[in-house]
Amino acid sequence: MRPFISMSRLLRVGLLFVVTACGPQTQTGSQVSSQSASAVSEDMVSSFVDTSSVEESDSASEPTAGASTLDFPHEAPTVLVAGSGSGYSDLSNWAPGICFPVQGAAFANSQVYSPGGDHYPSPSATNHGSQCDGKNYAFPWHDNFCEARSWTNPVCASGSGHQGQDIRPASCKANQYWAVAAEDGVVTQVGSYTVAITGNAVPHRIFRYLHMQKSSVKVAVGDKVLRGQKLGLISNNLGVSNGVQQYTTIHLHFEVRVAQAETMSDGKVLAANAFVPPYTALVNAYQRRMAGDCDTTSQ
Repeated sequence: MRPFISMSRLLRVGLLFVVTACGPQTQTGSQVSSQSASAVSEDMVSSFVDTSSVEESDSASEPTAGASTLDFPHEAPTVLVAGSGSGYSDLSNWAPGICFPVQGAAFANSQVYSPGGDHYPSPSATNHGSQCDGKNYAFPWHDNFCEARSWTNPVCASGSGHQGQDIRPASCKANQYWAVAAEDGVVTQVGSYTVAITGNAVPHRIFRYLHMQKSSVKVAVGDKVLRGQKLGLISNNLGVSNGVQQYTTIHLHFEVRVAQAETMSDGKVLAANAFVPPYTALVNAYQRRMAGDCDTTSQ
């Protein structure tokens, strides 16, 4: 048997990048650095990691006080893909110390304004490219909170926009990678493709996860969950409309909401249950995970 090397150890020796395979169609604080990088293939990573020897686990390690971080290529918060709208100016970390909500390597970027998305330009008006394009599975990350969408979001300048952050898993494969709990908390909603958790710790952030495979969801309303615990498999599920199954790209939509009225850094007053930008918290969580905190890679 080959010796098993954990992903956290692998990342510590410098292998930070993973890419792709294939799938379906689309749906309509602190400053962080911006870098550029290329991706290496998933086969290269798997040649170092023997996932067959991993034991099953449903919870991850508790956060380490003062845990070190490693950096990775990502655009600064509020910097959206060109032509996709204007990001909200708040740079705060609204959920410090969370566990990164996607198992394994992950790529935060737009689902709509990237290859395979219905706002992505291509030679044909009926073909917007493939969601499995390597561009979608390469760094740097991009913020897409307040990206131009029709959803109501009072925080955004127009009063509407994307309400969270879209995150692709390590490859273009549905129902293979787990969404995991960001904090210890209680499950407060389970839908046909959604789960919401309210954190135990003050100020009781609300975390909402969209586009999971319904049959894979492992929790029910009222369940207590632990930081890093598996919730459901990330899919292209967009629910059923008029009896017909709807699909999006393979990704997790991740939201952070406030449980009570709060004030943003620019003085904007938020009502209870309002959306706040998750990108800075996600960047920090990914940096900490690369340094070994809440490593759910091999679960």
